[in-house]
Amino acid sequence: MVSLQRALLAGTKVSALLVLALAGQGGGAAGGTGAYPLDWGRAGETLQYLSCGCADRCWVAEVKHLRSRKTLASLRCDCERLFARVGNSGPEVEHSPSCSTIDDADNKPRAIREALEQMPGR
Repeated sequence: MVSLQRALLAGTKVSALLVLALAGQGGGAAGGTGAYPLDWGRAGETLQYLSCGCADRCWVAEVKHLRSRKTLASLRCDCERLFARVGNSGPEVEHSPSCSTIDDADNKPRAIREALEQMPGR
């Protein structure tokens, strides 16, 4: 019984953290997978990808500083439109009215990486 209570408490904490993370990105979709790293060639930085639903058409990709974990840049697809942000607190702007250039690419992780590398201010 104690194990079940611990599991439920842990699940509640994880769910709350995910909701807060998605709320900060303007998301709210359910489903998806956990975050995982994508190839990123810049020393001291990491690129993380999180799918949030819509058959992998809702997602967030964030470049973070390895030590501080501060977000340096992000791309977000809300199942339709593509949004971008440079820095942790910069304004999020519509990067494209469609995510199809990335979502329909032969190599989606590479398309995300290239889009982030080409962002002004990066």
